[in-house]
Amino acid sequence: MKRLIFLTAVLALAYIGLISCGSTKNVAAADSSRAKLNPVYVTDKAQFNLLPTTAVEKNFDAVQHFKATFGEKEFESDVLLIADSEKLVMTILNNFGATMGELNYNNDLVVFNSDLFPKALKAEYIVADVQFCLYRVDALAKAMEDIGLKLVVSIADKIDGNSVETRSIFEGEKEIAHIEKSIGKITYTNFLREYSYTLQGTF
Repeated sequence: MKRLIFLTAVLALAYIGLISCGSTKNVAAADSSRAKLNPVYVTDKAQFNLLPTTAVEKNFDAVQHFKATFGEKEFESDVLLIADSEKLVMTILNNFGATMGELNYNNDLVVFNSDLFPKALKAEYIVADVQFCLYRVDALAKAMEDIGLKLVVSIADKIDGNSVETRSIFEGEKEIAHIEKSIGKITYTNFLREYSYTLQGTF
């Protein structure tokens, strides 16, 4: 029961942005066009259209440990993440390695299958967060510029010699989201929606 509560809460983090987004259309047909994908409201006004899978920074195929924070609550689980030039797949696993839900994005549609989550959940918000972390800086910067936002990227060396890449999304002078990427760890903080998460594994 505790695990089910966790899973519901984790993807609720990606659902925070829906409050100001109005109604949603479920994408279900295999022949759905890209135009039918729901835009993602990075702010209450700026609408981000998902990037094509070819914009992935590098291929990923590994189990990551996922930890999410929303307010004073913390939750964690394992997630199998597959990202390449053709698809983005996230499979949520329980303690026994069994599948609790799966998200698939292949440019034309997003499909999220799980009986644990609200049917109204816009899976595009989950995909967008992953793209902010794992997709190419040049593609993200252009997409942000097109919607009136700005992506600022910096790279610094830690004491142990490992580099840390920081990605910040700004609306004017206000930082909306902050991402830190280092060897084996990605930390994402959404200041506007007040949630954060950490992925630890092979990157």
